[in-house]
Amino acid sequence: DEKDWAFEMKWDGFRCVAVCDGDQVSLFSRTGKDMTGTYPEIADALAERDLTDTVLDGEVVAIGPDGVPSFSRLQQGQRPLQYMTFDVLRHDGDALKNETYEERREVLEALDLDDRKVIRVPKAFEGSLDDAVESSRNLKLEGVVAKRRDSTYRSGARSSHWLKIKHQRMQEAVIVGWRPGKGGRSGGIGSLLLAVPSHGSSSWQYIGRVGTGFSGRILKDLTERLAPLERKTPPVEVPREISRDAHWVRPKLVGEVVYGEGTSGRHPRHPVWRGLRPDKKPAEVTVE
Repeated sequence: DEKDWAFEMKWDGFRCVAVCDGDQVSLFSRTGKDMTGTYPEIADALAERDLTDTVLDGEVVAIGPDGVPSFSRLQQGQRPLQYMTFDVLRHDGDALKNETYEERREVLEALDLDDRKVIRVPKAFEGSLDDAVESSRNLKLEGVVAKRRDSTYRSGARSSHWLKIKHQRMQEAVIVGWRPGKGGRSGGIGSLLLAVPSHGSSSWQYIGRVGTGFSGRILKDLTERLAPLERKTPPVEVPREISRDAHWVRPKLVGEVVYGEGTSGRHPRHPVWRGLRPDKKPAEVTVE
């Protein structure tokens, strides 16, 4: 029922919580990693707002030349950055997590944070879900997030009160190994082997490999990150034709692919690599 939901644009970046008290601002990833030094311009811009005992939730995005957030630019550390602020969990020492979405939005908008440069407070879309999805597509964004107007803020858990509606199918996965390339990639990474948590257990399920979407810079970075994670045995059962020349790694790195459709075995068909998700832990990966 659309009257019970608010629709926000989905921003293609890294989730980030900002803890603010005057000129003291700290930024944290979803995994609790301190990102203040990674995004100093965001911390500085929030410090200028002189907020008292305030905690914000939002998405760090890198803006491309066309004005559209670019996930690849963010991964490469390119600028400019913006902090798309969409929630407030605490203000002036008052906890707001148990207030409704609409009540929290009123507080957030009253803070007047939007400087039109680094700190942005995008408004919820006024209109139907179909209109919101079409607007997101026209703006070349990733999709829409629908949020129940009466919902409270649930920390550390997925909730049916916040729903992602994407234009493309995406799947987060853990890298469990790689296979050597050929031709120009001879001797290096040709494809990554991916897995997701197996349903109802702590083991992994192989979901296929991805061999496209890599630049030379990305492959170099992946090679450096995977080298210290090498292991002799596979952490997951894979088909013999895949395992015969595979290099195995401990399942520590989370990445994301886009794909057209899935097979009956939950394997993404024709996946394309989007990039690493350093803001996600392997245990947080779920089948979309």
